[in-house]
Amino acid sequence: MTQRQITAAFSLWLVLASLTPATLTADDWPMWRYDAGRTAATPMPLEERLHVLWSRQLPAARPAFEQSRLQFDRNDEPVVLGKRLFVGSSQSDHVTAYDTDTGQQLWRFYTQGPVRLAPVAWRDRVYFGSDDGHLYCLDAAEGTLIWKFRAAPSDRKVLGNQRMISMWPVRGGPVLRDGRIYFAAGVWSMEGVFVYALDAEDGQVIWRNDRGSFVHGVHPHDATAMGGLTPQGYLVIEGDDLIVPCGTAYPARFDRATGELKEFQLPAPGRIPGGWFAALSPERRRGETTEPASRLVFDRGINIDRHEGDWYVGRGEERVRDRILVGDRQLSFDDGYDGRVAQTMLAADGKIFLVTEDARLWCFGSGSSTTDTHHLEVTPLPAASQSWQRRVAEMLSDENHRHGYALVLGDDSLQIAGELVHRSSLHVVVLQADADNANRMQRALDAAGLYGARVSVLTSSLVDSGLPPYFAQLVVVSDGFAPTGDQWAMRVGRCLRPYGGAAFFFDGTLPSEGFTAVAEQAGWETSEPPIDGQAVRVIQAVELPGASNYTEPFQPSRDERVRAPVGVLWYNDLAGFFKRSPPPMFVDGLMRAYDKLWMGYPDGDRPPYKLGEPVYQDVYTGRVLTEGEVSAADAMFPAFDAQAPQPSQYRPPTQKDAWRPAEPVIGQRTDPLTGQPQPRALPKSYGCDGGFDYGWIYTMRSGTAAFYDKRLESGTIHISGPRSGCTNSIVPACGLLNLPYYFTGCTCSYPLPSSVSMISMPPTHEQWSTWGRVDDRPVTGIQRLGINLGAPGARTSPAGTLWLDYPNVGGPGPVLAIRTEPAELSLSYQHSLFLEGGHGWPWVGASAAEGLSRLTIDGIRPGRYIVRLSFAEPEACEPGQRVFDVRLQDRLVLENVDIVSDAKGALRVVTYELDDIELSGTLDLQLVARAGEPLLSGIELVVVDLPLDELPRW
Repeated sequence: MTQRQITAAFSLWLVLASLTPATLTADDWPMWRYDAGRTAATPMPLEERLHVLWSRQLPAARPAFEQSRLQFDRNDEPVVLGKRLFVGSSQSDHVTAYDTDTGQQLWRFYTQGPVRLAPVAWRDRVYFGSDDGHLYCLDAAEGTLIWKFRAAPSDRKVLGNQRMISMWPVRGGPVLRDGRIYFAAGVWSMEGVFVYALDAEDGQVIWRNDRGSFVHGVHPHDATAMGGLTPQGYLVIEGDDLIVPCGTAYPARFDRATGELKEFQLPAPGRIPGGWFAALSPERRRGETTEPASRLVFDRGINIDRHEGDWYVGRGEERVRDRILVGDRQLSFDDGYDGRVAQTMLAADGKIFLVTEDARLWCFGSGSSTTDTHHLEVTPLPAASQSWQRRVAEMLSDENHRHGYALVLGDDSLQIAGELVHRSSLHVVVLQADADNANRMQRALDAAGLYGARVSVLTSSLVDSGLPPYFAQLVVVSDGFAPTGDQWAMRVGRCLRPYGGAAFFFDGTLPSEGFTAVAEQAGWETSEPPIDGQAVRVIQAVELPGASNYTEPFQPSRDERVRAPVGVLWYNDLAGFFKRSPPPMFVDGLMRAYDKLWMGYPDGDRPPYKLGEPVYQDVYTGRVLTEGEVSAADAMFPAFDAQAPQPSQYRPPTQKDAWRPAEPVIGQRTDPLTGQPQPRALPKSYGCDGGFDYGWIYTMRSGTAAFYDKRLESGTIHISGPRSGCTNSIVPACGLLNLPYYFTGCTCSYPLPSSVSMISMPPTHEQWSTWGRVDDRPVTGIQRLGINLGAPGARTSPAGTLWLDYPNVGGPGPVLAIRTEPAELSLSYQHSLFLEGGHGWPWVGASAAEGLSRLTIDGIRPGRYIVRLSFAEPEACEPGQRVFDVRLQDRLVLENVDIVSDAKGALRVVTYELDDIELSGTLDLQLVARAGEPLLSGIELVVVDLPLDELPRW
């Protein structure tokens, strides 16, 4: 574009003065797309002639996902307040302030994860979220921390999109209105997602919604399943509504004042692509006298995808995301500058700012014509000591230690990390307990061009780090690492990747007296090789006990480690496969899968597509193996003729119709309620795969990916977010439940198109199921039952108690004859990870019925029972504020129950066990108030001759 064209494009005048929020000034662009409605329309006037004032090279953005419908972070997005421009970095984990007149850097602030979404600037503050699970508030002038809010309920970490991040990254982009800042954390609804409203002044919680994590409802193809929000994209405010984008689906709506979920549903028809973008049309701010109920618009340029031979387009307008309004002039990102296409554009401080596709930030204005160019300067790390050069070279002499992820601990972490990066392709995670040391390392690594892409630094002790198991191919422990507790070596070893991951303990960091015992306990191999003149203790992980390979499609899996509940270990979309590709195989921690070459055929033409080259992926980290690793990996797998003609569908021999699977039949179970045999009820909804019985685990697509654990009689557990393949692609192998990305060639709006591997979690882990219904009549002959008041779904305990949600909201389940007083209950729920401890199941204490005075259950088999009552105060409360008596079968069994006093605080579970209770058909429970209103979380009854769960104390 010529200078004359630029001048003409930026000759803009003020016409949009009406209805601008009072918190905005015409010269600011304080949040993504200007305002809380994301209208991208500013009334700011500009001088007639503008030219380049300065440009600056930014770190290249590293979008979380390859899928364009999910690239909410395809580039880093600046905002402007006064004379300062603020921009985050999805590569280098920081927010930086620049002078708008000169482009000079003013300050830089580092977090513990990628900053993927634009900050919000308000008054003298800057707010932003990070993949580390926190929302930050900084002083806009100095870049110093004012407050920091942990949105994640724990320190648990995963490998998310190739980075070590919180299980609950902040990817619901913050928006501010009326002194409140709104945002969302978490992307996997089965792990919990949390929408927040905070006081922008002090970061205090105004409300938090946890309930959007578990919503049994409509899925594509008119299926029904347990699903939930997947907040990825920028939150939008429309009047009294807070709109939360949900990845490649469509947004949810919340009441902005209360946090109540008002609307959420995945598109019922199949093949309608959604996307991350949502905004209000700028016409709403023009004050039109007639307008529709909502001005929410989507972008057809984002909501488009290829479904086999044809393109499908979702709702929206064309290229809304790629234009802004300045005055009465529309500017398009395509205008760009100097042959470069703009990735984003904003107008503020009398200037226009562009970020072009080469990650260069440009400033246009009417000031001095001298153009300042700021480059990314690289300052190499100091060379490692000769000793560490030799040590690292020796460790990396084993090819198995040169790829994947490394963990580095100790005083010499910086030079070790630098040397590992120099000599290998490892991504290095450094753990530093001292925050100042960690920050210095971040700055040095960033200056060297290594931070984020090759090395990341976490500020934590090993004990509190929340690191996932199995991720590290190499662990290096150097002098200065301060072990805490007797089991610290076990914690190090737990990080090792099975089948060859190794930990090297230098400088006596692993005492000899604990070395053998630790190794024997974990089943590791040990050695003490000489490295650089000293004996170094080494532990090496071998195969996982109980894990198994899987190389014969549609055969049972012998894997004993995969059992419900499960939790996310890693996720990414690096390796995508056509939805009807051959089933994957798994050997010693690697997956081999073939993609079908499906592109280029007209709509409706389904030939026997050929296969592409095999893809090898590490099931413990999600890493795709490099070309140089393929030969060795291929030798581990059985021979496979990829040139042979392929069927259109891959089905088990028992399935007669490849396109219309029969309802699953997986044998009998003992009804946990009555002890009588009954057929397993799988409430399988739409899914073209038909399901497959692996022995212990049955997997299927039921609206979304799902499985049933027959050992636990778990009910159907939905893995909400991704879509499993038309080929059955959910496989228990290598100690994990593996769900590769068998999704390409499909445009259905499943909100999180991604691969994921899941690991078994403790029974305290919150996970809900849909139990299914065998009979429409109320159950009789009940000998064991749990009632979980206000819970999102059903759950089976290890000893066999089926906990049912009451009222039933989690999908079809047994019909129970239950009556309550009052009939309409006041229910509460929060994710169990926000509880602080106690005695009892956290996923029972996390919900409650408040004001309950009576509960009766009919259909009980006459006999003597143990009855357990669980309580937890859901909010801050003082002893004595809620006190009540408990009567069972019209007999006083508990007097002056004070939950806060008995549990030693709010948000703590207390469970009372009542022995030898005679029941004859009906259980009658009464809660009699003494102070405040009674409250009950759950009730469990078990006939005396059946086993009981040992309740956790935590």
